[in-house]
Amino acid sequence: MRPEAKVGLLFIVSILLVIGFAFALGVISPMASSNELTIAYNFAGGIEVGSPVRVMGIKVGKVKSINFSPDFKMPDGEEVKLKIKVAVEKKAWNSIRKDSHFYINLAGVIGEKFLEITPGSMESEQLKSGDTVRGTDPPRIDQLISQSYGLAGKIIKMVEENETSVVSTIETMNKLVVNLNKLMVQMEKTTNATDIGKLIKNLVVLSGDLAYFSQTLRTKEGEDTLKLVKELIWRLEELDKKAIKKFLQDEGIKAKLF
Repeated sequence: MRPEAKVGLLFIVSILLVIGFAFALGVISPMASSNELTIAYNFAGGIEVGSPVRVMGIKVGKVKSINFSPDFKMPDGEEVKLKIKVAVEKKAWNSIRKDSHFYINLAGVIGEKFLEITPGSMESEQLKSGDTVRGTDPPRIDQLISQSYGLAGKIIKMVEENETSVVSTIETMNKLVVNLNKLMVQMEKTTNATDIGKLIKNLVVLSGDLAYFSQTLRTKEGEDTLKLVKELIWRLEELDKKAIKKFLQDEGIKAKLF
């Protein structure tokens, strides 16, 4: 075989291998039908052309283009500066609704950026290919760090300006804790095991007396006593103030009621 033929054959095999790897990685999918969707952001968070698009964590497309649109406005009047066009496979398109959310996420701590789409409710209207929707801007780490520094500076300044009040507050809290500890110790002394034992012993004695009294009332002697008391009360109901006064004056304190 001539050297030129060998070189040509090697070139063709290399091209086929590259195409095969592209198919395997999903970079080239000519047989997969997809719909396009434009997502508007004010901050892309490092997303790039070719970044994967996922629905419920499954890769269903990729970012096709990123365009600056300084004059673009959403239907509600909000100004949005970036428009990201993505391609989404039709097999996942039914899950994308008007109430879906579009996030820019990070795979792991230092992984690649990808665009995550959360499926909407089936009651919501389905999006059409070519629609433009508003995405959720990712948090800016630099702004968070800057705001944290600013907040820390304000706290330090406030502490320095009110150092006397802060020290006084700490001392007051310390005294409160000490007094609370003393109170707990005193309560523990007043409710020690000896006092509780005495209380339980008295309750046992009282319970025994009540049981004996109840048992005595159920005897014939107890029933006769209750009957006698009831008859005495019934006889006393007939006495009024005048009768009692006359009784004490005329008869003295001795009287036979029965």
